[in-house]
Amino acid sequence: MTNEDFLSQSGSTTTTWDIPTLVKYAITGRVRVPQFQRSFVWDAQDVRKLFDSIYRGFPIGTLLLWQQALPASVARFGPLSLDVPAHSDAYWVIDGQQRLTSLVVALASEPAIQDDRFDVYFDLSRRRFVGPVRGARPPRSIPVRETLESRRLLTWLRANGEDFSEEDLEMADRLGGAIRDYRVPAYLVAEADEKVLREVFDRVNSSGKPISRAQVFHALFTRESDDSSPRTVVENLQAAGFGRIEESRVIQSLLAIRGGDVQRDLHDEFSSNEDPTEWYDHTEQSLFRVIEFIKSCGIPHALLLPLTLPIPILAAFFHLHPEPDTWTKKLLARWLWRGLISGFGRESGQTPALRRGVRTVNPIKGDQSAAPGEFGAVKQLLDILPTMQASSLPTTPFITKTSSARFILLSLLTLRPLTPNAEALDTAESLDRSGFQSVGQLIPGSRSDAANRGFWAPEWPQLNGQEEPMILHSHAVSDLASSYLRDKNYDQFRVARRAEIDRLSKTFMERKIEDGALTRPPLDALIVGDEDE
Repeated sequence: MTNEDFLSQSGSTTTTWDIPTLVKYAITGRVRVPQFQRSFVWDAQDVRKLFDSIYRGFPIGTLLLWQQALPASVARFGPLSLDVPAHSDAYWVIDGQQRLTSLVVALASEPAIQDDRFDVYFDLSRRRFVGPVRGARPPRSIPVRETLESRRLLTWLRANGEDFSEEDLEMADRLGGAIRDYRVPAYLVAEADEKVLREVFDRVNSSGKPISRAQVFHALFTRESDDSSPRTVVENLQAAGFGRIEESRVIQSLLAIRGGDVQRDLHDEFSSNEDPTEWYDHTEQSLFRVIEFIKSCGIPHALLLPLTLPIPILAAFFHLHPEPDTWTKKLLARWLWRGLISGFGRESGQTPALRRGVRTVNPIKGDQSAAPGEFGAVKQLLDILPTMQASSLPTTPFITKTSSARFILLSLLTLRPLTPNAEALDTAESLDRSGFQSVGQLIPGSRSDAANRGFWAPEWPQLNGQEEPMILHSHAVSDLASSYLRDKNYDQFRVARRAEIDRLSKTFMERKIEDGALTRPPLDALIVGDEDE
């Protein structure tokens, strides 16, 4: 069955709206973008190409809208947020968000948004759509924002068109007519059954640009009226001061604590008598425990976590074993570090490693009795990791999003970095506030060399070797390196600090791998009581 046949059978109708009507419906809240849609991803060129297609009369695709009664709320179109009233006859945008957002933000006169992606002009001399030049309107051009109403365009031309020729004015009139008269086709799905909408959503998106599993999950199981959702879990977790855990990992964690294959089909995840919001709460509680555990392992912030892959596996573990034995937690920390250092068997890819890890801890969906005990789960996790040895990490190029750079930063963290005033630095707070901008340069020169980077804020004075030794040592600056600093011999400083970082990071990883360490059950499990007791 084609998409068109399916839509006709699902109670949909077709219509067309001219662009002024469509923009009016959007800014008054009759047409809205639901939460689960992807964020606005088009760039300025995409927006200008859309207007070029409209000007030339080319098709721009059909919108897919779901008819619903919608409450008063905040409608969001890219950077534009609008307080809108309730409507008994309104529409969710299921397909067409990028196009609609481009039209609304570029054409709506109030409020104007300062965003160059939507600041579009028609160049009368070249007859093409262009962006601003150094933040201003290009010569002999018309802002498309002024074209939505003929009276508004005429007023603008009277005030700004003194240098326009008669041909320019005729072209401006044709431009306004082309935009105002263009009709956008739309499918209107009136079916009240959300299952039908999900099927429509899947069909449309399987034939268009792929969407993430997180967006599919939102479409299937999150209503706009819900107070709890994967997105709210992400927001609530930030109270832990650990930074942001991506929504995709939250959803994988939810699937992991329910058990089985985290890559399974989402459509039938919840039975009719299950409330997804309860599972969001379970997931949030488990992830708070995961964050506490990761912090206890010496990783104070998500930006320093070399890989986020273990998060769903840990969520499943702490859901099943919320208060594990101290020894078991020590073994779990060993698994975490060995996995991070080995890439969790990167040769097979992250997805197989994630699926294998979750199935080890919580193998069957809905059957917690099939899960091993806490020690058994950790032992199996350790057993599936490859053997490894610590090796030197590349110090150039130093790119903070790479795992090697994050291992270097974690090893530097063991020195307990100090501020210029010899106060203990709260690295988690610094990363939460400034991100990787808080990993600054120690001396003038390249940022792409680990020998010149550390937990040194950009607003602090760069090192000169005259600082207290305890401050310098806390940033892996040896006495030899500091002597080079005092002589302003920056090349030799980098050589000396690079050697110090190499030694520090290798020792750090060797200590975390714990090669040859015993993997045994907790002592309580080994002690056999006297038969007489």
